[in-house]
Amino acid sequence: MNLKHIYFLLVGILFASASPLPDPIKETNLPSDYLLKINGEASYSEEFLYVLNKNRQQEDAPISKEDFDQNFDLFVDYKLKVKHAMDLGMHQTEEFIEEFIAFKEELKKPYLLENSLTEGELRKAYSRMQEIVKASHILFKFPPNATKEDSIAVFKMAIKVKAEAEAGADFHKLAATYSEDPSANINKGDLGYFTALQMVLPFEEAAYNLKPGEISDPVISDYGYHIIKLEDRRPNPGQLHVSHLLIRSGEHTGDQEDQIARNKINQIHQSLLNEPSIWPELVNTYSEDEASKVNKGLIPWFGVGAIVPEFEHAAFSLKNKGDFSAPVKTDYGYHIIRLEGSKPVPSFEEVLPKIKSSILRDSRSKLIKEQVLAMQKAKFKAVENQALLSKLKNTFSKTQGRPKAELYKELEALALTNVEPLIQSDWKEANLGDLIEFLKISDPSGKTVLKVNFDKAYTEFSTQQFSLWEEEYIYENNLEYRQLVNEYKQGMLLFELMNNEVWQKALEDSAGQMDYFESNREQYLWEKRVKALVVKAKNGQDISEVTNWLKDQPLSDSLSGELNTKFLEENPLLFTVNQTIYEINKNELFSDLDLDQRFHKLKLNNETILLVLGETLPARQKQFGETRGKLIQDYQQFLEKKLLTELKQNYNIQVNEDEKEKIYQSLVQ
Repeated sequence: MNLKHIYFLLVGILFASASPLPDPIKETNLPSDYLLKINGEASYSEEFLYVLNKNRQQEDAPISKEDFDQNFDLFVDYKLKVKHAMDLGMHQTEEFIEEFIAFKEELKKPYLLENSLTEGELRKAYSRMQEIVKASHILFKFPPNATKEDSIAVFKMAIKVKAEAEAGADFHKLAATYSEDPSANINKGDLGYFTALQMVLPFEEAAYNLKPGEISDPVISDYGYHIIKLEDRRPNPGQLHVSHLLIRSGEHTGDQEDQIARNKINQIHQSLLNEPSIWPELVNTYSEDEASKVNKGLIPWFGVGAIVPEFEHAAFSLKNKGDFSAPVKTDYGYHIIRLEGSKPVPSFEEVLPKIKSSILRDSRSKLIKEQVLAMQKAKFKAVENQALLSKLKNTFSKTQGRPKAELYKELEALALTNVEPLIQSDWKEANLGDLIEFLKISDPSGKTVLKVNFDKAYTEFSTQQFSLWEEEYIYENNLEYRQLVNEYKQGMLLFELMNNEVWQKALEDSAGQMDYFESNREQYLWEKRVKALVVKAKNGQDISEVTNWLKDQPLSDSLSGELNTKFLEENPLLFTVNQTIYEINKNELFSDLDLDQRFHKLKLNNETILLVLGETLPARQKQFGETRGKLIQDYQQFLEKKLLTELKQNYNIQVNEDEKEKIYQSLVQ
């Protein structure tokens, strides 16, 4: 988060929720009694009450008249600055618009229908992750360029095989015979254990809704139709951390080479049985997995369904840290696995980013969007003009493969004779002109060829339209969201104004700094000071040698360095030392000291303190270079006051005293 964001969250938040700024959002039905007007632009009681309550420590406690007036004056100052920033056009810059839109996208998410649906899917996925299921399946693929008749034929075959399985036929033999999954020849349909988000959604839904031993109806996915048999379900054992030793023997290894690899892994295993402590040495010497070998054989944490089944089964069979498996054969070769650690399923918060990422990639995302669109239509009681939709579909169909300009021309002609809304609702309406504008966004000139069909284009249009309507509806009807949007927008404007007119200007205006310094020299004074070296040690530290040495040393520029060299090289934590010039009245160490006495030893705040005093310096005015940090701070405050004075002179401020008093009385009561 950059400085701007920090500023308006910590400072701008104080008085950030004023009247809505010009924005592509519908104006709200605010009360007629304004609270404040600046050059005729009104702010209302809800704005002031929002920020006032947000910043009060005890919202229910009565507020004093003095505090109320002070808060109101700050609100007026804030509104003046925001109004000035608007008049300067700061809200119209490309950078500002892009940044605000990005902020608003994040702000609105918790209030949208999509958020509740997404939250439900996230929770459902996490709930399923508490279990693992073991399933077998038979896959019936669609032929290339399948027709409706082809799909029906595949479905009928799936129904036939399911009936055989339910009649008692061996499911794994059926898989070996009928399944078009390439792995079925080896695993006979057995997919092993898996958990949520590891299978395509339709398959996961079906598997988790079965009881052990049950066989599903045909389940359609992008791969074809599946018949699924649930073999087992059990609590998720969580995640494992293992190390392994691999002797390679892959699919294309000959029998003789495989026998050599098998003998080698067996000998290593026997050595391990005789002396388990030599595991690191064995991994380093013999493992042929170069990626894990350099890390003592360790591989990343994994859960069920994340690694080859043979390896996974052997790993999850290990009970105690340090246990190791017998040799395990996988497609990569022969492994010995040692358990290094285990942990349960992570908390929802910990695994949330992974679940979100998975849901965005799978068909759940599309399903959520479809459900959101349906809910938006229901919420706004939307009615779509079916007769006009039919005409639009025909228009799209006859202009397919031709430049989009021809489509635009046809649609514009159609719009002249079809003035009824395309979508009508209790909230808003959309007409054919809105659709034409939407289509022209991606290709205003219409030179590209039309390839998209009407159903897809209309779905995209209606999705955007209803999303915009939903946001506008929330802005008008949800006070919290409305105030948040205004708060962020006005906070950003305030930052830009203050940075340009005050903070950055004060830093860069060296001539202005000097003028301010010369006009206010009396503010920048050194009080009476003393040169001193201060040693601090916690009580209990023996610094007697330091004391004995230091009490005989005069203060010099090199004393601190000599002290460090003599005592801190062997024990750097023995004490701390600081040598500088101190203002006497601003430091409790010197307030009661005899400044003519060169050495002092004190006990203060559980510390032993040694002081060596030098020259006492009289009070004097500071030079410009000695106070630049404080000077810039003061100059910034001066510029801000000057800015506010000018704004109050240049803007017409009207306060509705009756409304202001009404607010105060409501708070007091």
